[in-house]
Amino acid sequence: MALSSIIKKTCDQCGKVAVEKSRIQFGKSKLIALECGHMITEEVMTSSGIAHILNNTTLWPYQILGVEFLERANGKALLADEQGLGKTIQVQALIKLHQAELLPAVIVCPTSVTEQWHHEFRHKCGIQGFLCQVINSSKVMAAPGFDVYITTYDLIKEEKLFDMVRDKIKLVVIDECQRIKNHLSGRAKAIQKFCKDMEHVIPLSGTPIKNNAGEYFTVLNLIAPRLFPHYATFIERDCDSYHNGWGYKVGGLRNSELFHEKTKDFILRRTKDEVLQDLPKLTRKFFHCELDRKVNKAYAQSLKELEDLYYSEDDSFTRQSNMLAIMTKMRQVTAIGKVEQCVDFVTEFMMSNDRRITIFAHHEVAITLLKDKLNAWLSDNGFKPLLHLHSGLNPLQRQELLTTFKDTDHRVMIASTLAAGEGLNIQFCADAVMFERQWNPANEEQAEGRFHRFGQEYPVSITYMIASETIDEYFTELVESKRAIVKSTLDNKEVQWDQSSLMSELANTLIAKGRKSWSLK
Repeated sequence: MALSSIIKKTCDQCGKVAVEKSRIQFGKSKLIALECGHMITEEVMTSSGIAHILNNTTLWPYQILGVEFLERANGKALLADEQGLGKTIQVQALIKLHQAELLPAVIVCPTSVTEQWHHEFRHKCGIQGFLCQVINSSKVMAAPGFDVYITTYDLIKEEKLFDMVRDKIKLVVIDECQRIKNHLSGRAKAIQKFCKDMEHVIPLSGTPIKNNAGEYFTVLNLIAPRLFPHYATFIERDCDSYHNGWGYKVGGLRNSELFHEKTKDFILRRTKDEVLQDLPKLTRKFFHCELDRKVNKAYAQSLKELEDLYYSEDDSFTRQSNMLAIMTKMRQVTAIGKVEQCVDFVTEFMMSNDRRITIFAHHEVAITLLKDKLNAWLSDNGFKPLLHLHSGLNPLQRQELLTTFKDTDHRVMIASTLAAGEGLNIQFCADAVMFERQWNPANEEQAEGRFHRFGQEYPVSITYMIASETIDEYFTELVESKRAIVKSTLDNKEVQWDQSSLMSELANTLIAKGRKSWSLK
């Protein structure tokens, strides 16, 4: 099996790998100079009347500009707008404007949003001319005659499912494309193989990278294989690296200004602050609380285990894995110790207003405790029981649960942070508790983005529940720093990468600050 499925284009005249040197646009065509000395041309799309192309929807000015950008890129570009700015709408408008060039199309997305994509096409584009087939099982074959095929990352690997239509597909849309950030993963290889000879490819993500600039490569290779034909060259020329204590890792962009200049024709990213000045602000609040004394001993014991391992002479990969496992256990203990505080916070919220509230949590044991205690209080005080959004629900069940949360008297929902982070619209709710922090801040931003998006009428308030002098408090400063690094990499700002990894730095902080408060007597 090949190590990767990196896409490489060849020059039609000399047969060498086609590496782009420069490009100039003349009206409806682009003239591209290759390093081999030959020239090629590409056509671009044009249209008019974009604003009212979709049913029941008028595109905002920035969305019209987004559609025009995709046209100039000839339907081969990364749309990286911040969550909530309507990436789906812009793609649908493009498809409806250019049906002859772009249909049939394949939408590859997380399982949780297949039903939403189907609904959006019916609602925004109409059934006539936009027949959609949802392929959600390895037993369902893509049938000829449909305009849009909606499938998942796992099922795109099943090549036989598309045997009857593969040669007819003109466009592939890759929703939440951060899922193929590792170009050596099975998902990435499957997408690369499927898109190898595809003229139009549009990846979508508000967070196309989560940890380092090297994660850009898969998407860059899909949409601009002549500029990014080699992973090693991309890392060497475009990325910086840093030492994490065990070896060199990929960090930020080597020269963000140069990179953004090189990719300005096929990467478009706008933030809410740039395009939606009147969108209600999102406020992060940090609610500090004490850990429940019942778990103090368990937390202190875990910290002692971390300290012993930290100072051990073992410097192997197993040691790193064990340290991460201990810190994960500390997070779980901390979550259990915050349940009572969270219940108090939510019940006070319920009594002080008539709004809805969502609680994002991660560990099942903490979620179970929260459900039991909150449901008991809700029942005693005449409220409907809480709703629970989790990964075990299929797409239709998720949509039905959200409809219930929106249109009934249910006012509390517990949601798995990861399960609710992609493709869901919860802008009818403006208050949330981030009960447990995530190792990666991009996952938290995706969850926040479910509220702070087009259609939100009220200021969004996200309350982070922090147990003082625990891994919660020490991690908060580090995770905010990491969020700033990733954001600056995406938004063309200077990146200052730390010399050690986040986990190593967290372990250092826990040992340095946590020992005195939590030493076992």
